[in-house]
Amino acid sequence: MNLFGKKKAAPPPPVDASSVIANIRTNLEMLDKREQHISKKIDATLAEAKMKAARKDKNGALFCLKRKKMYEQEVAKLQGARITLENQALSLESATVNIEVFKTVEQGTKAMKGLRGNIDADRVDDLMDDMAEEKDTADQISEAISRPAQDMFDDDELLNELAELEELELDEKLLTPPIPTNPNTISNNNNNVISNNNNNNVISNDNNNVIPNTVFEMPQVPTNNIQNNVINTNETEEDIALRELQNSMLA
Repeated sequence: MNLFGKKKAAPPPPVDASSVIANIRTNLEMLDKREQHISKKIDATLAEAKMKAARKDKNGALFCLKRKKMYEQEVAKLQGARITLENQALSLESATVNIEVFKTVEQGTKAMKGLRGNIDADRVDDLMDDMAEEKDTADQISEAISRPAQDMFDDDELLNELAELEELELDEKLLTPPIPTNPNTISNNNNNVISNNNNNNVISNDNNNVIPNTVFEMPQVPTNNIQNNVINTNETEEDIALRELQNSMLA
C-alpha cells in the first residue's frame, strides 16, 4: 500500500514509429479499396436512376438518387480519413528522419569531444605562447654560443690586411716588364695580321684575304732591340746624371 497517495502508473512502453507507419499504410490501402467499392455503387445507382426515369418511374428514380447522394457522402468521409492518415504518416516519417539525423549529429559531436579531449582555445593559446618563448630562448642560446667566434676577428684589421695584399699585387704588376712580341708580326684592333717578311708588307685578315701593301702606307717595324728605359728607383743622383750623359752622347 502506498502511504503517499495513489501509485503512479508505469510509463507506456516506447512506440516503434516504423510499425505505426506500417499500420497507417495498411489502413490507407483498406480505405482506398472501400472507396473504390462505393464508387462502383454510385455508378450502378446512377445507371438505375436513369433507367427508372426512362420508364417514367419517378419515385424509383428519386430513391436511386438519394442512395447515390448517401454513397457520395461516404466517399467524402473516406477521402477525409485518407488525408488524415496520409498527413500522420508523413509527420511520423519526418519525425523519424529528424530523430535519426539528431542521433547522427549527437554521435559526431561525441566523437569530436572524444578526439579533442580536454583541449580548449585557452590551452592552444598558452601552447603557442610557450612555443614562441622557447624559440626565442633557443635563438638567444645560439647567439651566445657563436659570439666568441665572432669576436675573435676584427673587421677593420681584416680590411687593412686585404688592402695591403691588393697594393702588393699592384706593385708586382707594375715592376714586371712586358713580354716582347714577335717583331715580324703585328696584330691591330681589327684582327688584321701585318707580316713584315723580307721587307714586304703583307696584311691579311681573319678570312685569309690578302690586302695589297699599296692600300696601307705603314712604316716598317724596327728589327733592332728597343732600349727599355726603366727607371730604377734605387739609383742615386750620380747614377742618374751618368745615364743622362750617355743618352746625350748617343743622340
